[in-house]
Amino acid sequence: MNINQKKLNSFIQSNNNLNIIIDYCRHYISSNNINIYIVGGFVRDFINGNVNESVDLDLVVHGNIDDFANNMSSDLGIKLDKVHGFANYKLILNNSLSIDIAHSRKEIYINPGSLPKWEKSNIQLDLYRRDFTINSIALEIKKSNLNLIDPLNGQKDLSEKIIRIIHNKSFIDDPTRIFRAIKYKTRLGFNYHSETKKHIQESAENINTLSKYRKFNEIVKLVKEKNINKILIESSLPIYKNMIFPKNFLNKIGFIHESFWNQSTIYEKLFFALIDVDDELRLEMINNIGLSKKELKTLNSYFEVYRTLKSKKILDLKELNISKDFISNLYHCL
Repeated sequence: MNINQKKLNSFIQSNNNLNIIIDYCRHYISSNNINIYIVGGFVRDFINGNVNESVDLDLVVHGNIDDFANNMSSDLGIKLDKVHGFANYKLILNNSLSIDIAHSRKEIYINPGSLPKWEKSNIQLDLYRRDFTINSIALEIKKSNLNLIDPLNGQKDLSEKIIRIIHNKSFIDDPTRIFRAIKYKTRLGFNYHSETKKHIQESAENINTLSKYRKFNEIVKLVKEKNINKILIESSLPIYKNMIFPKNFLNKIGFIHESFWNQSTIYEKLFFALIDVDDELRLEMINNIGLSKKELKTLNSYFEVYRTLKSKKILDLKELNISKDFISNLYHCL
């Protein structure tokens, strides 16, 4: 299968920020010994027909990543952040387009559930290290077009709405992929390939090999998804062996208005998700998701309001920076 170049070019030209970055990459490769690829969600969603204007861009380079990232930052006037641990950079163009830049690499998992060791490699090995075939498609930026690279037939799985892992040890090496499988299954309306489903069931208990930080942050990512009720139903299936969410997590979701949930902040979502969770486990999660002191203060203030309402004390909304919709939904949960 070939990508529709005309449709792709039309979309890029309609998105000013995206057009700026790809034009810059085309100019850069003409005078530098480097290969630049678009990977990840943009490629998957474009082929699947549901890419949107608020797109994030993942670039993989084979060449001098430091020079490329620093030159892009300088030439386009974009703030550059170095991501520790990998050869990665992050940039934000015009406060809207998020750009992640990484060197193509292969990964080796020494211990299940731990972060991998890595070394620089080519794009083919980079695609083979990824989670699912639908996320293992790349577009190489050339001077006049974008060349499709699809060694694992990800396009075919996209057209058949299938989520398929790349190798049999995928969920053992990195159990966070089970959380991502749930995310894509519910977000895209896809089904698991039969072998992938079998490996999820066999590997679900390996979620216990993850650090608290990695596990809890995968939970936070699921909470951010729009289809929270679908995620809750999916995660309760026997295949996952009750390993996805803590006990009583999201117990009150049925009492919360969908419109409020969809527009609420992540801190409000976490509060309502954790409202029925055991105190010790709730504190453990809150303290292991990397919140700043300000974010912790915000989240803890919601629990103070909750305790006040439960004790039937009078609440002065004027002194609180909390919406009436929040209070209304909270009353439904009492």
